[in-house]
Amino acid sequence: MHTRIRAAAVATGAALAAAFATGTAHAADPVTGERRTLVVVVGFQDAKFPDTDLVKEYAASSYFGGRKSLAGYFDKVSQGAFTYVPAVPEKVVGPYELDLTQKPCNAGQVNSATQKALEADGYVRGEDYDSLSVIQPGKGSDCNWSGLGSMPGPYTWVSLVGQEIGEDLLVHEFGHNQGFAHHLREKCAGGDLGDCTTGGTSGKTPMGGGGAGVGFTAPELISRGWLPDGQAVTVERSATYELAPLHGAKDGVRALDIPMGEDRLIIEYRHEDASYTNRYGTLDAGVEGVHAYRVPKGSYTASRLIDTTEEDGGGDTDAITRLTDTAHRIDVEVRASGGGSATVAVSLNGTPAPSGVATAPGKGAEAPVPQQRSGEGEPVSEDGTDADAGTPADSGSGKGDGDGTRAAAAAAQDGENLADTGGDFATPFVAAGGAALVVLGAAVVLRVRRNRA
Repeated sequence: MHTRIRAAAVATGAALAAAFATGTAHAADPVTGERRTLVVVVGFQDAKFPDTDLVKEYAASSYFGGRKSLAGYFDKVSQGAFTYVPAVPEKVVGPYELDLTQKPCNAGQVNSATQKALEADGYVRGEDYDSLSVIQPGKGSDCNWSGLGSMPGPYTWVSLVGQEIGEDLLVHEFGHNQGFAHHLREKCAGGDLGDCTTGGTSGKTPMGGGGAGVGFTAPELISRGWLPDGQAVTVERSATYELAPLHGAKDGVRALDIPMGEDRLIIEYRHEDASYTNRYGTLDAGVEGVHAYRVPKGSYTASRLIDTTEEDGGGDTDAITRLTDTAHRIDVEVRASGGGSATVAVSLNGTPAPSGVATAPGKGAEAPVPQQRSGEGEPVSEDGTDADAGTPADSGSGKGDGDGTRAAAAAAQDGENLADTGGDFATPFVAAGGAALVVLGAAVVLRVRRNRA
């Protein structure tokens, strides 16, 4: 029998659980505090880890071991507002041998069997932990995914080959838990926002192809309330702004939120801030410049990177210089960018932006409108199309399901869907390598196929 933790995190966890259950959140109600995560190592009758103790040791470090861990990443991108913490003093429990032989790769069955085993030892979801992360052997179980994450919700799965779990994979799957969809690229020829096609993935977030070396995008941060105190402002009249790095120590406006008909246009400046790096560790080392995102119908968790180039993008190749939207009379011009700041002029309704910099945060700048959580967007499409290859969760290099992806309907476990609510991401897309993301049903789990020789 384990010792149950009864601390302030319990109240925080309850509040977070309520937020996930309702499916709504506002910028005024940021996701904050510590989310207690129970990491469990499991095995099956015909698939087990050869050295469970080593797997548990590496897992404790990957999830909770400082800057280069899941906990360190979320502490960093949320500016210390939110992180994941171990639910038990030993950090990782198990191994539990599950009585599953035919379908060890069925996430719903694995989740149900794991919770049953945990309950027998006195671990009760909601009382003892908020999130459950299952690590199962990849070798011998022949699963076609490396990582899964309910979107949004409290569950993640890792199908592990070897001993080490990559930070990229964990950040990506726990990003799905926050409600973040796979991040796409929208090609807009010549900067014309009325002439765009969606295709390819973004490298500006771990939810695309960026890995844990880049931060979440401004729309993702806004959806969680992780740009507080005027760092994100709604632009309702023509103005010129000086932007501070999205992930950095410098005070100031970090993101502009511009109404654009039913959609919204988000502008951010990305730059590696040395002082921020000294405190939290490296972030955005390969990203520079002003970047823009379309938020379709207010769904901030399903934003798309605006790309005006002919390249696939990376670093600063898809940084913008000018965007126009004739239909909504919007003109965005980058007047200066580099060295830790950017000057962006936003002209609305035919009124040119003044040359002077707009009001500083906390002195009249308006916060973004209430943000929409995953589950409130358009209905999820139903399509039976499958997907292709991904990156295995081995030797710390896996990137989760960000390269080749598949989304599948969550298998029911004792009448409960694995994904707490449906995703707000409805459009099938072609990801890197030609793999198609397809959302099935109202509750989704996103998975990655493992490359096979």
